[in-house]
Amino acid sequence: MAVVRMLALTLIGPKKEMEKVASLMVLSGGFQPLPLDLLLKDRTIRSKITSVSENPYDELLVKLASIWQAAGEKPPLPMPIQVSPDFSLKIASMQINKIVRRLELWASKKEELSEKLERLEAILILMRALKERSLNLEDLFDTKYLVPIFAKASDDNFRRLVDSSEEAPLLIEPLLSRGGNTWFLGLTAPGYEEGAQKLLESLYCKKFSLKDLQQELRGNVEESISKRIENLKRAISGLEKASSMLLEQNREYFINLYSTIYTMQRVYELCRGRGELKDLYILSGWIPEDILERVRPDLERLAPQTVIHVEEVKAIPYSGIKVPTLLKNLPFVRAFQDVVALYSLPSYGEMDPSFLVAITFCLFFGFMFGDVGHGAMLFVIAAILQKKKVLSRSMGIVLKSAGVSSALFGFLYGSMFGIEGIIHPLWISPMEDMGDLLGFSIGIGVSILTLGMVLNMIIQYRAKDFGRLLFDGRGLAGAILYLSLAAMSYATFKGIPLPGPKWVYWSIPILLFLVILFRDILARVILRKREKEEEKLGLYVFEVFHNLLSFLSNTASFVRLAAFALNHVGLSLAVMMLSDMVRDLPGGLILKGTLLVLGNVLIVGLEGLIVFIQTLRLEYYEFFGKFYRGGGKAFRPVTFEGKMPFRKSRSVIK
Repeated sequence: MAVVRMLALTLIGPKKEMEKVASLMVLSGGFQPLPLDLLLKDRTIRSKITSVSENPYDELLVKLASIWQAAGEKPPLPMPIQVSPDFSLKIASMQINKIVRRLELWASKKEELSEKLERLEAILILMRALKERSLNLEDLFDTKYLVPIFAKASDDNFRRLVDSSEEAPLLIEPLLSRGGNTWFLGLTAPGYEEGAQKLLESLYCKKFSLKDLQQELRGNVEESISKRIENLKRAISGLEKASSMLLEQNREYFINLYSTIYTMQRVYELCRGRGELKDLYILSGWIPEDILERVRPDLERLAPQTVIHVEEVKAIPYSGIKVPTLLKNLPFVRAFQDVVALYSLPSYGEMDPSFLVAITFCLFFGFMFGDVGHGAMLFVIAAILQKKKVLSRSMGIVLKSAGVSSALFGFLYGSMFGIEGIIHPLWISPMEDMGDLLGFSIGIGVSILTLGMVLNMIIQYRAKDFGRLLFDGRGLAGAILYLSLAAMSYATFKGIPLPGPKWVYWSIPILLFLVILFRDILARVILRKREKEEEKLGLYVFEVFHNLLSFLSNTASFVRLAAFALNHVGLSLAVMMLSDMVRDLPGGLILKGTLLVLGNVLIVGLEGLIVFIQTLRLEYYEFFGKFYRGGGKAFRPVTFEGKMPFRKSRSVIK
């Protein structure tokens, strides 16, 4: 239950050690850099420092990824690698560009051969189609009032073209349909050539020039064209295999180079926005204390000329930048950090309530949703959704914990699928002991609110704010006032006579109220210390009365624990009664079983969601309202896993 101690780390050293330092910070996975624009208030000094703006390794990563893309494979996942001191960006660029130029040459040649192949296949299709119709190519030009068109389109676009041609002077004749494409011959009027061309372009049809095909056909017979097609296919296949062979023969080298370039890309990503002053490089940011202790020996060994400056600060005053928050908890408690974060992450130096939330969340949920069967159903459903990646790991753990708590309270209530009496209650029966259930829910509320005020007193003690610790409505005076009023209310409700005169029991709350009302005056007189932040009298009086009323409203809010426990039993009984009503109908047993299954699923889904929301409300408004402020910013270090530039970029090899 702790917020990790964060240190401000500034590294100043020669540029030649920059990559080693930045690489170590990236591989540590625990350094959040700060741009110089936030660190340097003086614009004169800032103007003398240059910053790295572009990452030179982004383009190299895209080019390297194209090696796998050319071979029809996906790029591998990069692995963290310690970059060799002999590594050079210039040499790596030369090697990668040499490989890419070869691939580009193959790709260009393949594209050229593919164009020739497509044209020859079109010639062969047209030749055979004309032969079947006892025509030749010259016959298509031997017409005065028609213009021939030969083109290819996808099957879907060809159907659209046929539909569109019905309202245009365009006659379409399909010649061959193969591989999802249709080759066709069209005839149009001389004055509609431009309109036909636009229609073909709108449907992504590829038009072949009949005059060019006529030149290609001269001196070529069908057998000759077929042979040329086979030769082109073999050449294209050879070019495709060349890319795969290049990758297969050098796979280990390419993978190592890819990981190296990716590591350097992450290193320069860390350096983006940082600064350089002549031959000195400046890098500054936040780092957890334990990570700094782990990497400092390597840092001093790899960069002996780099100055390491470490300090602990609460914030950067002139920029308003807060120290980021990193929470470190046990695995079970870690899941409830997300529940806390839904409200607000604790600010740096503030108490982390995750451990208490883990306990109270399960307590509240189980109290309101106590049922052995429904708790088991919730656990199983959460486990399935977590396994199928519908729920995150942390939310899966939260819901499974809620299911276990519900099942445990089910044993305490003696409730199984809303039916009491199947198992003997280990504690109380909600329907038979409503008064006790209501009393326990209020008792839990008093305990939780008191705990919140105790935590607030601990926070004020750490801040050395003894005025608020002793005299504030959420400090010692408020806690005593609240507990004394709660004790008197309990005694009155139970009819327990209080010893001594009654005026004593009323004078104590009045005295405590006056102490709270004159908090700042008492702090100055008794503690001889002026409060850091004195509030205006009118606002403070309003706050005092608000706090007193919140004692009542917050306590009454915990009545919902008993109310939803009874609601759960009532809803389950309603499902049972409804299923019994249809038992005597035709197919009654099937209807009853269906209603029981659907009813219980509805209870777990709908009521479970409502109870989940009510649990969050008790945490956020009743409990957190007494001590927790939040407002923290999450610690986001530069890590090895980052944005892959090639995933959003086209391959350099067409």
